Amino acid sequence: MKSRFLNVNKVFAVAAGAATALCTLTTLPAVGESASPSVVMTAANDCDRLAGSPTDNQRNGVHSPVDAEKVDAAAIDACRTAHDATGNPRFAFQLGRALNTAQRMGESVAAFDIAVQAGYPAAKVHLGMLMGRLGDEPSEFRLYREAAESGNMLAAYNLGVAYRDGLGTRQDVGQALRWFETAAGAGDDTAAFNIGVIYDEGNLLPQDDQTAIAWYDIAAQRGNADAMINLGIMYETGEGIAANPTKAAEMYASAAERGDVFGAYKLMQMQQAGTFPPPSGQALNDELEGLVLKEGDMEIPSSMAKGI
Repeated sequence: MKSRFLNVNKVFAVAAGAATALCTLTTLPAVGESASPSVVMTAANDCDRLAGSPTDNQRNGVHSPVDAEKVDAAAIDACRTAHDATGNPRFAFQLGRALNTAQRMGESVAAFDIAVQAGYPAAKVHLGMLMGRLGDEPSEFRLYREAAESGNMLAAYNLGVAYRDGLGTRQDVGQALRWFETAAGAGDDTAAFNIGVIYDEGNLLPQDDQTAIAWYDIAAQRGNADAMINLGIMYETGEGIAANPTKAAEMYASAAERGDVFGAYKLMQMQQAGTFPPPSGQALNDELEGLVLKEGDMEIPSSMAKGI
């Protein structure tokens, strides 16, 4: 089966426009006079609260992690004050996140680099992604490997992608599976999905539908819509498993409930063909009606239409 999104690469994007930043800044501007202990404590707490990363296993667990687009600009001053007073690389990394969100790229790169020089794994992942966007794949790979070996799960995932695709290193499916499995073992649904794709496609190793199904099932149970779609196709066509239109429709419906347009299209197609009854819930009916492509809206990509 031609699976969806073979090249899924879950990275947390560093804003564009940083091509010259690495050449212009290596240190952060000084904040000025040293702050009092109470001010430093408040700043450190605010930095952790406003800019702690979901992908940083060394963040302050007292606070909930903050997605990149939700990092508050107030974190800039807090993290700068905390880092200047303590030298803790966590605050430099979180300052880099805050500056990145504010589109202050030169300072963001400098902050990440300070944390990298102190050996901070999460900063290595972010700087590695930036190096990849600048075309330096060997540095990207090196930073991912260092961070993954330190236990960072986003780095483990990205290292799996690097080995799978030969980014900055030779292609090695065994190492790709090793690092994808490391990330999947930590709960990463996209890593589990990509393991399924490797076995499903049969390009990097012999095709194994049963193993693909097992990994797709893990990813689907964790809410991965792409895995739901591929399982739906396999149930619908009887590839590697007994054909089961009901299970196929359930997979498509679950993907549609997560906003997947193709899942909604496939479910409606099965309903129109009479192979699956329409959903009983009016809410799902309305949601599907909003998601399903109408004739002429767009052409279904051939890679997604496989198995229809």
